[in-house]
Amino acid sequence: MDLKLTGKTALVTGSTAGIGFAIAKSLASEGARVYVNGRTQERVDAAMRAIRSHAATAKVMALRADFSGSVGAEAVIANFPRWMCW
Repeated sequence: MDLKLTGKTALVTGSTAGIGFAIAKSLASEGARVYVNGRTQERVDAAMRAIRSHAATAKVMALRADFSGSVGAEAVIANFPRWMCW
């Protein structure tokens, strides 16, 4: 199935396991640039490796951030200011 996601960017929070991981893997398989998010760098790295082993050409980047407080949200804003312009 071609969802026409090539060139699109997705941030999938909580994407180191479970439903979030499945969503990130599916989006990456469809050609989207995917930011994998988790609370620890080790889990983020493991999820990225797993996605790349499923889709070798996947464009997968890391975003370690804990969204249980404002610090995680501030990390996203600092790294992706363009997303905040609407």
